[in-house]
Amino acid sequence: MKKFILLATLLICTNFHVYAKTSTEEHITGFIKEFSSNNIKGTASRFFTESPHFIFGPHILTPKDSEQVEKVLSEIHDALAKKGYMNSEIVSFETHFQSRSMSVTTILLKRYTSEGLLLDHQFSTYTLADTSKGWKILSWLPSEPKDNTRCFASES
Repeated sequence: MKKFILLATLLICTNFHVYAKTSTEEHITGFIKEFSSNNIKGTASRFFTESPHFIFGPHILTPKDSEQVEKVLSEIHDALAKKGYMNSEIVSFETHFQSRSMSVTTILLKRYTSEGLLLDHQFSTYTLADTSKGWKILSWLPSEPKDNTRCFASES
């Protein structure tokens, strides 16, 4: 009987773990909320792999540890704050590829000033890996939109 109870408990805990796991969209949304609120401390370990890639056009940054990741994030947030940035709103998600262990997702953001005015639209493409600690961001590629609804559109 004890073995049965132990087995049942293990199965229930395993099922709760599977159902408690966040989706890629929830993971990205959590990161955007933390970044928007300038709550950078601790975001590296919660949202990123150990050495993610930040891709800014031809420039690729690969921080080597959590401290460096958070430094990059703080510098990005500080640069946006100088433009009046206050927060971001996710308008849409588009998943280009999804498997059990990897996802490539693009989001459209509206970014707002501290006065509540629209600052701009921004696309960000994230590559995520499903790790033993859940989804983690492998790379972040922000990009200027072709218009307020399209990213990576053809030139025609």
